[in-house]
Amino acid sequence: MIILLSPAKTFAKTITPFESSPIFQSDALSMIAKLSKMSASNLSQKMHISKDLSLKVKSDYMTFNQIISSAIYFYDGYAFKGFAIHSLNEKNLLYLQDHLYMLSGLYGLVRPFDGISAYRLEIKDQIIKNLYAFWKPKLMEYLSSTHPNELFINLASQEYSKVLHHFLPVLTISFYERSNDQLKAISMHVKMMRGKMANYLIINEINDKEQIKQIAIDDYHYDPHQSSKFEYIFIKEIHQ
Repeated sequence: MIILLSPAKTFAKTITPFESSPIFQSDALSMIAKLSKMSASNLSQKMHISKDLSLKVKSDYMTFNQIISSAIYFYDGYAFKGFAIHSLNEKNLLYLQDHLYMLSGLYGLVRPFDGISAYRLEIKDQIIKNLYAFWKPKLMEYLSSTHPNELFINLASQEYSKVLHHFLPVLTISFYERSNDQLKAISMHVKMMRGKMANYLIINEINDKEQIKQIAIDDYHYDPHQSSKFEYIFIKEIHQ
């Protein structure tokens, strides 16, 4: 099984040594060359971000590759807090590098110990090109040839899931809370659970879909009635 996660928009302040370069590094550098020529005001307008944030984004583009850190330690969003990289032992870390990818608007695919720089470029951003159209065939070719007999466990957001080709064997795992017979997906909780599920799959080296159904994390349980063969739904019951 190969696990897929979304990237984060925030990065840790600590720099960790890396072991490899991203698979599509040359494509990332080509995009950075174009992005770094754009003004902060233009970035603000096209990315729909504040002026202050656009100045930070512009600075990251201009200093790209000056600071490089291991991706799994550098990404710092809720999913990565849930993943809790420091809970993994040496055996887990060896398994991790070959069984997890982060999807990225800039890098395409990022392995855990690839060296990356701070950046902001969401997969939905079309500042320089349609990133879905650009990355979908590249990711399809790489993933299908590198992992020809693997099932891909999709723990990415809907936004990033769109870059996965429908020919890939993908099982999506989703998280909901049920209160008063209504299902709700609370963004922060969902992101944390994606990371926690990825952590569990890695530490326990899960390689069977049936094993996934038995997992219970933070009171989230597999719901056979809401699930399908393409999507496993985990639900937490909220009692008022």
